[in-house]
Amino acid sequence: MDQLYMLRAFVAAARHRSFSKAAESLGVTTGSISKAIAKLETNIQTRVLHRTTRSVTLTEAAQGYYQSCCRLLEELDEANRRISMEREVDSGKLRLVVHPMLVGATFTRFLASYHAVAPNVNLMVSVQDGALNFYDGQFDMAILPAHLVEQSAVIRRTLTRCARVLVASPAYLDAHGMPQQAADLARHFLLLDPKARQQDTNFIELRESGRRVSVLPMSSMDGNEVLLRTAALTGTGIAALPDAMVSEDLANGHLVRVLPDCSTADSGVEICLFYSHRELLPARLRTFVNFCTEFFRASQPARAVTAAAPAAVCIA
Repeated sequence: MDQLYMLRAFVAAARHRSFSKAAESLGVTTGSISKAIAKLETNIQTRVLHRTTRSVTLTEAAQGYYQSCCRLLEELDEANRRISMEREVDSGKLRLVVHPMLVGATFTRFLASYHAVAPNVNLMVSVQDGALNFYDGQFDMAILPAHLVEQSAVIRRTLTRCARVLVASPAYLDAHGMPQQAADLARHFLLLDPKARQQDTNFIELRESGRRVSVLPMSSMDGNEVLLRTAALTGTGIAALPDAMVSEDLANGHLVRVLPDCSTADSGVEICLFYSHRELLPARLRTFVNFCTEFFRASQPARAVTAAAPAAVCIA
């Protein structure tokens, strides 16, 4: 039998001086109260209540014990009330990790909008591009590409899918020329995610106007999105990057879109919101989940789906 229940039964019986009234206050049977107190007395080897047909009173030995039990239960009930209230109050600390590709003008607007919705939440943002282990307890929420969180028990909600687009700096294009079709990329320095290469080859698989095209670039460099964006901005070559990552660079002219009808053959980058639990989320986390869903739904334009192409063309 639960020791906490035994203490509650004892305190209720002593307070009401009746097993039946104690049972009514706790929503249990009189027999349950009687068994709990008998078990308690056996455990502590002390009689705590005098029972008569008309009343129940504390024994002399149990006077101090009763006061201690009352204080213990009151402190526990107060702790339960506090934690329940905190769960319903939209405040406290929220530890969020985001991928570097998301940090830009849109993310600045994201932060400002969230602060307006939840001004009392202490949002602590960390930026990282590596895999995340949610079970180490360092973060409450994450906005990352889907492949960076692999734990099966973690909750995942897709926020958006970013197509990969080809971009280059004006300086690079002035020096090397603007390619007019996918075949022209074979003469350029390409900045690529390693997964863009066909397995066991150096060919890059692309889609051009719905047609699959394989290109063997003159030279290329592999790396993560952060490295490739930096290389593109400094004029190293033509990069294939998520459109969400370079939208600000394109808008201010630091990068230029190359071959708008051409993209990498993969489905792009799936950006997801991750969190550990679905049930009993504190208010600040529930608010954040709803905010993220609405923000990305309103911010991302509808994306066209490229039709599957027939045969592939190889270009060296």
